[in-house]
Amino acid sequence: NEDANVEFNQEVELSEEQPSKIPIDDTGQDEFTLLRNYVLLNERTQKKVFSISEYLYDKKIITRIQEDSIMNQPNDRLRMKHLFDVIRDRYDEAFYEFINALNNCGINTEEIFRDGLIEQDDNDLTDTNRSTKFSEDTCESPFIQSNLFLNSEKEYKEAYFKARKRGSCRNDFIRVMITGPQNVGKSCLVQAFIQQGLILKVGATTAANIIRQLVNLVTYNMDDKSIDDFQAVLARKVITAIETVKRQLRETTLNTITSDDVIPPTPSSIIRLDSSTSLIGGNENSPRPTTVNEELIPLDFLETYFRDSSQLHHDTVVDHCHYGKLWDFAGHSVYHITHQPFISQNCIYVLVLDMSQDIHNYVVDRKGNNTELTYLETLQEWLTSIIGSSKSSIRTKAEIDGVLEDIAWPMVILVGTHADKIGDQEACQRKFEEFKSEILLKFPSYADHIYGSGIIFNCNDEDNTPQTKLLRQRHCGQLHNILKDFVNHQPTIDHFSQIPLKWYIMAAILHTAPDQFKQEASKLPNKLNYSVDRIMTADEIELLAKEYQLCDGSDDIHQMLLYLHDLGEIVYCQKDLTKGKVITQVEWLLNIFRSVIQLDKPDAKGLAKNAEYEAARNTGIMSENYISDELDRLEVEKNEKKFILDLMESYDIICKINNDNEQDQPNRYFVPYLFRSNNQEFDSKGFHVSGWLYVGFKPSQVPYIPDGILFCLLVSCLKQWKKSDIEPRYKCAKYRLKEDYYDIVVKKESSYIGIQYRYRMVPNKPRLQQQIEAKVKKSLDQKKPYQYLRDKLASLVRERMPRCGELDCLYFIKCPSCDKFISVSNPIEDSSELIFCDCSEIFECGSVHQWIMPEDESSNTSNSAGKVCRQVIDGDGRKLDIYILNPDSPARSYINIICRKVGPDWKHLARELNVDNNDIKKISMSNSDDIDQQCADMLDQYCKLKGTEFTKLSLVKALFSSGLRSIAESILDSEI
Repeated sequence: NEDANVEFNQEVELSEEQPSKIPIDDTGQDEFTLLRNYVLLNERTQKKVFSISEYLYDKKIITRIQEDSIMNQPNDRLRMKHLFDVIRDRYDEAFYEFINALNNCGINTEEIFRDGLIEQDDNDLTDTNRSTKFSEDTCESPFIQSNLFLNSEKEYKEAYFKARKRGSCRNDFIRVMITGPQNVGKSCLVQAFIQQGLILKVGATTAANIIRQLVNLVTYNMDDKSIDDFQAVLARKVITAIETVKRQLRETTLNTITSDDVIPPTPSSIIRLDSSTSLIGGNENSPRPTTVNEELIPLDFLETYFRDSSQLHHDTVVDHCHYGKLWDFAGHSVYHITHQPFISQNCIYVLVLDMSQDIHNYVVDRKGNNTELTYLETLQEWLTSIIGSSKSSIRTKAEIDGVLEDIAWPMVILVGTHADKIGDQEACQRKFEEFKSEILLKFPSYADHIYGSGIIFNCNDEDNTPQTKLLRQRHCGQLHNILKDFVNHQPTIDHFSQIPLKWYIMAAILHTAPDQFKQEASKLPNKLNYSVDRIMTADEIELLAKEYQLCDGSDDIHQMLLYLHDLGEIVYCQKDLTKGKVITQVEWLLNIFRSVIQLDKPDAKGLAKNAEYEAARNTGIMSENYISDELDRLEVEKNEKKFILDLMESYDIICKINNDNEQDQPNRYFVPYLFRSNNQEFDSKGFHVSGWLYVGFKPSQVPYIPDGILFCLLVSCLKQWKKSDIEPRYKCAKYRLKEDYYDIVVKKESSYIGIQYRYRMVPNKPRLQQQIEAKVKKSLDQKKPYQYLRDKLASLVRERMPRCGELDCLYFIKCPSCDKFISVSNPIEDSSELIFCDCSEIFECGSVHQWIMPEDESSNTSNSAGKVCRQVIDGDGRKLDIYILNPDSPARSYINIICRKVGPDWKHLARELNVDNNDIKKISMSNSDDIDQQCADMLDQYCKLKGTEFTKLSLVKALFSSGLRSIAESILDSEI
C-alpha cells in the first residue's frame, strides 16, 4: 500500500544517510539494507521479533539490556526496526546469525525477499518486470543464491529418496504432561501459557466437557510460543528435510559457491546423510546416484500428503523449531489409573497444585465439595506413578533458568496456582516454600526428580486486567524458559540426539485417520497391500513400512514405535496380554477409557439395562455384556473388542473375575474406580473381629503405595481365595469365604495394606460355635492369607515400581496409643513379643493383631458358652460389638490385672469414669512415685463409691472409651 511504500523509501534514505560505523563493501551494505527493509515490510516476520531477539541473545549478538530496550518499543515493527539498529555495528557476525534466527523460527528468507519486492513495486511493475527485478536484485547475493531451489519433480523425488534412505535429523519433539488434582487450574494455566496471559471464563457447558475429558492435546512451539497442528508440523518437518537435501544436491551439482560464502549452519538446520550416500557430482570414483524406482515406492501418495499439508501453511514450510506436545490430563481421581498406558520416562511433567490450600486439606471439586483425597494424597499418587514406576537412572547437569542443576530423569516441575487467593509476591513465595518442605519431608527419595519453579499463577478467569495479564505473561515467560531449558537438555531431544527421518514420515502415515488413509490410497494406480488401522501389530506396521521402503528391520520398527509412544502419538503395548500391539488413534482410546470408567447413566429406558447400571455402580462389577454395549455405542468393531478388554485388564483398569461355577454366564469385570464413593465401614455386629495386621515397606524405601497397586492386589486376592464373594468399598474389600465360615477384609491405610478376619458369633450354641472356630482356625493355618498378601504386594511393587528394587516386604502393627506403624519380624509366631513404642506404650504383639486362635479348641468351648454380645464405643467414637464373658461380675476382681498395664493413662480412665479432678490430684500426690499404685487407688475408691454397679462391662466400656482397647480386650475372656 502507499503508506508502506512511503515508509519503505524513508527507510532506504535513512540507511544511506547513516552508514555503518564499521566499513563494509557495497555488496554487503546492499544486502543488509535489502534484508532490513524487506523484513520491516513482512508482517509475519515482525511477529517473531521476540523469538529472534531471544536467539540473538543466546548467540551473544545482543545483550539482555539491548533485548529489553527492543521489547520496550510500542509495536512489533518498531521493535524489529530497533533490533536492526542495534545489530548494525556487528554486521559480519550479526547478519548471518539473523538469517539463522529466521530459519530457526520457520521463516523462508527467499520468500521475504520475493514478497518484499512484490509489495514495494506493486503499483508500477508488470509481472515480467517484477520477475526480472527479483532475479537481478537478489541473485547477486551469495546468501540468496544458496537459498534458491529448482522445484522440478525430478529434483524433489531425488531429494526425498536420499533423505528417506539415509537421512537423519535432530529430534524436535517431546511430550510435556500437565498433571495434578482436579479443579486446581491446569486448563487455565495452559490457556494463559498459549494465549499470552489471557484466560477465558469457563462456562457451565464447557466446564462439563472439561470434566468429562481425559486429556486435552496441544502442539506447542517451544521457540516462538505458538500452537500448531501436529499433522501440519510433521509435514513441514519432512518438507524441510527434503528441501535441505535439495539444496545440498543443487549446491554440489552447480559447484559455484565456495565454502566461505555459505552461511554456517546451526544445529537446528542440519539434515545429516550417511557417508555411504553420494550427492550428485563429485569425483569420477564417486558412486552413481541411485535411480528412484517409482513402481516400488508409492511416492504419489506421500508427495500428495506432504505437499497438501505444506500448502495449507505455505508461509511456514521450512521448520527447524522444537515442539512440546502438551497433554493436559484430567485431574479427577476417577481417571488416575487410566493414565498408566500413556506415562513415559522420556517426558517432562508439570505438576500443578492449588497452593492457596493446605497440603493436608481435601481436594475441592468444581461444585465446592470435598473429594475423598487430600492434596498430599494426590501428590503421592502422581509422583509414585511418574517417578516410582520409572526404570530410568539417567542424570544430567544443565543450566536451568540461569542456575546449574543436577537433573534426575524423569523430571517433575512443580507449579502453583491461585496466587490471587494467597497475597502478594512475598506471600506466594512463602507458600511455595511450605509446599516444597512438605514434599521433601514426605518424598526424600524423589527429591532429585522434582524442580520447584517458584511460580504461582493467578488463574482467576474473571480477572484479565492489564496488570494481571502482564504478571501472567511474566510467569508464562519464566515457565517457558524453564521448559525450554529442560527440553534442550532432555536426553532424547538434545542437539546430539539424531533420529532417522523416516520415523517422522511413518509418524505422519500412522497419524492419518484410517478412513482418510484408505481414501487417499484408493487414488493410487497400484493398490497398497497394507493400510492403517486403529489397532495394529508391530509386524503389520513393519510390513506397511516396508511397502513404503521406510524400514530397516524389526529392531528399527521397535525403536521407532518406542519413540512414537514417548511422543504420545501411539500406545505401544508392552504388557503380556497385549504385547506388541499398537493403537494408532490415541484420542479414540482415551474416549473408550473415559466411557467405561466414568459409567454414565444409560439413555436407554429398558429395566434390564438400568439394572446392570445400578449393579455396576453399587458393586464395582460390570458384566461383559454391559461393557460390550458401551463399546458398540462408540462404534468399536467386533474384532477390536477383545483387544480393548485385554488392554484395560493388563493395566488394571478393569479386572476379570473367574466364573468357575457360572460357565453359562457372561464374564464379569471388577472395575475398582466405580466404588470410590462408598467409604462406609463394614458392619461388625454379631461377629468376632480380629485386630489389624499390616504389610508394607519402610517409608524411606517406598514412600507410598499407589491405588493402582492396591486394586491389582484386591483382584489377586479374589483369584487366590477361590469361591469367595467380594464386597468392595473405598480402598478396601471384604471377601466372604463361605466354605470356611469367615470373612477377610483387606484395606489400604496410609502407605500400608491391612488384613483382618472375622467370623460369626452364635450365642447360646456352644457346640456350633466350637465347629465354626475350628473350621476358621484350620483355614487360617492352611491358607495363611496374611502371608499371601505380603508376598503378592512385594511382587507387585517389584513389577510396577522397578525403581524400588528388591526390597523386603515387612509386617507391621499399629500402636494402640499413638497409631504409629511398628515393624515386627513374625507377628504370628512371635505373638507374645513385647513392643516398646516411641510414645512409651508397651504392649504384646499378639494382643493387638489377635491373629492367634487358641491351640486347645476345648478351652474355647467353655469360654464361648458364657460369652454375650455387647456394644461399646472406642476412643474415636466408633461403635463396636464385643463378646464378653461374665459381663456382670464385679470390676474389683480385675483391678490388679489392669493397673499394671494402664500406667500413666490412668487419669484418662478416671475422667471416663467421671472421677472428680480434685480426687485425681489427691491420688497423684499421695503416691507420686508409683503410677501403678495411683491407678489401683483410683479404681479402689471408685469401687467403694459405686459398689455392685461397677461391673466388668462398665470397666471394659471405660477402657475402650479411653483408647485402651488392648487392655480391655485382655480381660474380655477372663473368668475370675
